[in-house]
Amino acid sequence: MHLSAFSRRGKLTDRMLSKAVLAPIACGHAPPAALVEHLGLQHDVPRFLELFHLHGGVAMGGLPKYMAFYQAIKPHFPDSFGWRVTQTGGKTQVLFDKPYINFVRPSLLTLLTCCVRGHTHTTPALMARYPSLRGMPQALVRDLERLLAALSFHLPDDEFIAAVADVLLKGLNGEEVTLVSPVCPDYGYVPCKGGFRYTFDGLGDGVGLVAGRVVGVLPRLQDLLARHGIRSRIVIAAGDFEGMDEATVSRVGETRGSFRDKLERSQRRVLQALQRPAASVFIAELAGGEAAWKAMVDAAHHSLSGDDFDALMPTRVNLAQVLDARMPLYQAWHEGRSRSELADVLLRQGAEYAAMGRLFHRHFPHALVVGGDHNRMMPFYWLYQRIPVLYLKRVY
Repeated sequence: MHLSAFSRRGKLTDRMLSKAVLAPIACGHAPPAALVEHLGLQHDVPRFLELFHLHGGVAMGGLPKYMAFYQAIKPHFPDSFGWRVTQTGGKTQVLFDKPYINFVRPSLLTLLTCCVRGHTHTTPALMARYPSLRGMPQALVRDLERLLAALSFHLPDDEFIAAVADVLLKGLNGEEVTLVSPVCPDYGYVPCKGGFRYTFDGLGDGVGLVAGRVVGVLPRLQDLLARHGIRSRIVIAAGDFEGMDEATVSRVGETRGSFRDKLERSQRRVLQALQRPAASVFIAELAGGEAAWKAMVDAAHHSLSGDDFDALMPTRVNLAQVLDARMPLYQAWHEGRSRSELADVLLRQGAEYAAMGRLFHRHFPHALVVGGDHNRMMPFYWLYQRIPVLYLKRVY
């Protein structure tokens, strides 16, 4: 029997081979001997038959045909293999959760073969998704995968993860990594469907919305790095420049002096909440003061406002989509402004993120930015350099 007998429209996939071997067994018959020999499964098929009968044999009572195989596979991949049976139009359908093996989702035949041969090592799903992580230790990637999922991190394009991988490799080689988190002032906010909404009805002096998010993340990330031999320090970078904008100061009912006082108290409380050593910096001060900061932002804004915006940005940015995502925030912050005016607010903020990226890259060797505000702003950090950035999923 030629292998073409098992193909469809000239194609022969792993899934087709799986069906050709397992379907006969599930019906109580032997699989095609020629195919078994071609695939080198002569010693495995008897074990398939043994497992099939051990776990129930031929399915009865409307159960999926391969149920015995699912039951046989599950103990070998307890955390990564599962299934759900659904009914669609009177037809039974099985939806799978499968591990990655050698960076791909395997067929049932491959999984069974791995089980009987004792080859049950899986590839972290994060490593399969992001090719840039394939030079990293799998144990580190697996831990990182669990952390990113548990703490609701946004999963960006591979180019962002590649920058993160680069800085982690430097950490593995003995360099100290700086986990730097820019945080907003403690503006008023309220819970709403799906997260929170800033009201800007006042300014507090506690741990604000964004700061509270990174406080819950940074210690766990630092502990993960330490488990893998990576030294790190934490820096909380306060957005003091927002207190230099008269419209913002007026909007929250403060003076420049009272705004600054509350920001300093907030920073002290953020450091206390971390319950571990950390440094506090003020972003405009890091630039050299208000004039130096504004000059940096003006230069970035000039670049972003040009006709060559798309060519200038090192990664794709859809400004209209970013503006739509930020619109509820801007409408609360800058009441009464038109969409075109808010579009310039977005570019101005993008310039601030670009300036922050430049500052963090300059002052903190091997920096990893951990953001808790809005992941749509990630690309602007890259205007001048590809600084590593990880962001939590947005909640406002």
